[in-house]
Amino acid sequence: MTQRRPYRSHKVPACDRCRRFKRRCTGGAPDRPCVLCNLQEVPCEYASSPRQKRQSASDRSAIRTASQWTAQPSPAPNPPPQLSSANAETGQDQVGSDYHGGPNQDHSKPELSMVASPVISEDIRILERYMSSQAISQTGSSAPANNPMVYLKVPRRREGLAMAENPGKQQKEILMQILKPYANELLDLYFEHIHPAFPVFEQDSFTQLYRANKISPTLTCDFFALSLILWNHSPTLKKIPQPDPLFVWNLAVEALQQDFLAPGLSTLYAVSLDLVGRPIFSVLGNAINNGRAVSLALSMGLNRNPCHWKRPDIERDLRCRLWWAVLIHDHWSSFAHGTPSMIHKDQYDVPIPTCDELTANPRRSEKDGFAYICFSRLCSLTLILGDILPLAYNLTIDQQEIWKQIRHLEFELDRWDDRLPDGARAQDGDDRRVPGCSSLRLGYLTVRLLLKRIALHVATVSPDADGNDNVAYHLGHLRRSAQEIVNYICALSKAQLQEFWLPYTAHHLILAVIILLRCTVESEPLVADKCRSDLDRLWTKLQTAAKEGWDLANICIAQCAESVSKILTMSASSTATAVDAIEVGPTAILEYPDPESGMPMQYIAPEMMPDILPFSNPELSFDNQWDVGGLSGLGWMDMFPST
Repeated sequence: MTQRRPYRSHKVPACDRCRRFKRRCTGGAPDRPCVLCNLQEVPCEYASSPRQKRQSASDRSAIRTASQWTAQPSPAPNPPPQLSSANAETGQDQVGSDYHGGPNQDHSKPELSMVASPVISEDIRILERYMSSQAISQTGSSAPANNPMVYLKVPRRREGLAMAENPGKQQKEILMQILKPYANELLDLYFEHIHPAFPVFEQDSFTQLYRANKISPTLTCDFFALSLILWNHSPTLKKIPQPDPLFVWNLAVEALQQDFLAPGLSTLYAVSLDLVGRPIFSVLGNAINNGRAVSLALSMGLNRNPCHWKRPDIERDLRCRLWWAVLIHDHWSSFAHGTPSMIHKDQYDVPIPTCDELTANPRRSEKDGFAYICFSRLCSLTLILGDILPLAYNLTIDQQEIWKQIRHLEFELDRWDDRLPDGARAQDGDDRRVPGCSSLRLGYLTVRLLLKRIALHVATVSPDADGNDNVAYHLGHLRRSAQEIVNYICALSKAQLQEFWLPYTAHHLILAVIILLRCTVESEPLVADKCRSDLDRLWTKLQTAAKEGWDLANICIAQCAESVSKILTMSASSTATAVDAIEVGPTAILEYPDPESGMPMQYIAPEMMPDILPFSNPELSFDNQWDVGGLSGLGWMDMFPST
């Protein structure tokens, strides 16, 4: 007679909760719960008999419905079993092997945890508590009872869509064939020059995972593409011909496009590096990637404060850093590209990373300490910028309320500047090369310029009787803010130009040039001569910096060369003989004498750059606006038609 199979052939029987939800149990004990009970933070209990507890058919159906939703007061956005086991192996001070995405992440993580609507979060938690063997409230939940977070398991891939099984693998193989002999040198250069100013990683853990080949191929491509800008910083590498940056970046972009079809946390890291990358090859692509990064970050719940979550400290810190990287890109991209920001201050509660949280290395140098301070101060400056941007994009203006807001924001900017430590403040001719220090200072000056520009616009549309005097007053403040940027740029040393600069610096330079052009054509002769002199100094400095390899200056020169050359060739005497404007206001059509023939020449005053500020001339046709897909020419700058 054939012997019957025993009831349970597993070495360790499933716990009550896994049996109830009909999920595979990894086994364990009360002191070492299984993965499901550990993630749900409920006791891992075993009944004396597997048939001891029964449910009706309706109960089992309700549980299957509710098990699709997972109420997690303290989750990581991707909490697969591999993450827990990795944490057990590496300890609480290390990042799990899959945190930055391993080469086989798509096979091990077919699902992604996505934040559910907060409207139903409380309802899901009540159902979860009712259907669980133990109430979640008895497990020491650290999430606020009135503001729970609920994650929904969703497939990572689109069903039926043909795509690479391991996104970025092919591009990584090609890239490593080119850069493998120099990979270790580029790795060290990145953590010396870029990481302190933009610390989205934890250096020791990232290096350990990279050497163990446990970094996402897409993230690896973007990492080395960004590191290429440091090629000449190495005495060894600068003797070797640099690989073509365009080819390397195209590999990284192709890998990132594939990775977005099955995104994860590693995708956010990759796109953060992509948006920081230089040279800038596609402004339109960057704007689109910024939108996708914001949506992905919000869907993973990165906008929520993880400080009280029961996760390793390093994972909580990395979530905060990654969120602030996304927020920085969103606000500064909005400022540069002329698109409203997608993140609002009332929809996140992640604290600003402090200098102590950004590095756990007690042997850090004084320069690195100042660099981490610069990043922390960049986060606080980004908050102020986030309050200014709505004033630029709002289509309706409340004259009484907006002036209160402008005065308050001016006070916040002054207080931010007063609280900036001296070590993190860029000095004229500074040779310390503190990563991010000079970029931070220019960002502050440009935010002030933006606020002055908004004040001028509000004064221009004001119905007050003394509007002309008010406009002239704010135009003078705007001109002085632009001149401060000129003085700062002209005082930069070669060492400062070799620091880490945010790519949005190129748009700050263009904005300063446009403001100076406007002040030149709208000011009195003596003031116009001073503006022209400042513009000439700035233009000479940018040309010198471009020859020294500062690619951000190249972008400004490429965009504004024609208009600047025409303004600079106008002599002070010819400017003083200009006839009256046909139309009064920011969009006035002025007549200036042609320098060659002496005949009047009509052109539209260069009002504002459409992709930097929304106060552009609405009569400019769309075809004449900036082609944001490339770097060649600004059609809207072609304002000097021949007669």
